Amino acid sequence: MLETRDLTVTYGSFTAADHVSIRVESGEIYGLLGPNGAGKTSMIRALTTIIPVALGTATIAGHPLTEPTAVRSVIGVLPESNGYPNAQTGRAYLRFYGRLFGLSRRAADHRAERLLHQFGLGHNDGRISTFSRGMRQRLGLARALINRPAVLFLDEPTLGLDPAGQDDIMSHLTRIAVEDGTCVVLCSHLLDEVERVCDRVAIMHRSRIVAEGTVADVIASAAVTGHGRVRMSPESVGAAERALRQSAIAASVRFDNTRPGDLDVELGTGEHARSDLLRVLLDAGIEPWSFDLQGASLSDAFRALTDQVVTP
Repeated sequence: MLETRDLTVTYGSFTAADHVSIRVESGEIYGLLGPNGAGKTSMIRALTTIIPVALGTATIAGHPLTEPTAVRSVIGVLPESNGYPNAQTGRAYLRFYGRLFGLSRRAADHRAERLLHQFGLGHNDGRISTFSRGMRQRLGLARALINRPAVLFLDEPTLGLDPAGQDDIMSHLTRIAVEDGTCVVLCSHLLDEVERVCDRVAIMHRSRIVAEGTVADVIASAAVTGHGRVRMSPESVGAAERALRQSAIAASVRFDNTRPGDLDVELGTGEHARSDLLRVLLDAGIEPWSFDLQGASLSDAFRALTDQVVTP
């Protein structure tokens, strides 16, 4: 549904995207990730025909970027900073865009009503100026879907939303991809939600893609480890440390001097590192009181691949 080959975007002498090649299928949610300045937004702008490409090619739903009108007819876009006509109602706003995409008046009305109800805005007849941030984001997503796009581009769609609003948007995205077969390209700094909904991800750094694949593939390519804490009786800590070090299951083991009986553990990179760690302790006759062991996450991989600090 979406394919780029050596796509390159430049601003004068500065290269924002450097020979980027990706392929995204119908019904797939694809996370395009990276720190600020990595080139994500430039990629979106190029693929939505807002700016020209310097080198390379791209096709969207079978249309090359050299056919901008055809490309625009099959895409939906929710940019990071989306403007709204405050004097209009949400209903009038969606009808207007439906007409722009060539729908008849009746079809535009029907499509607008359906999307308003789908996104929980069906009973709101107020002007957009009265909408909350979450309502505006839902309206923006509805507008991006007014033409039933084959490919949907979303740049930080949950920015500024509370956790409930974020979950609501992510649920809609999953439903759109699964039920309608829409190809979704998602840019977001909220890596927990990306890890939850994306089928595949690509991490951009300094204008290039440095890792691509499923979340598990990207984590494996970054060779990052998990971590956690194990709590037991203080008398068992010494034996537990020796058993873990001898087994080589843990990359490192540290005492927590403020909490006698606690061990901070950095897991190895093995596929079953968490279960293996618990098995070693039980085989040594040590039964943990509690444990909190987390495998490596997408955030861990992101930090390793981009030298960035990710904040929750």
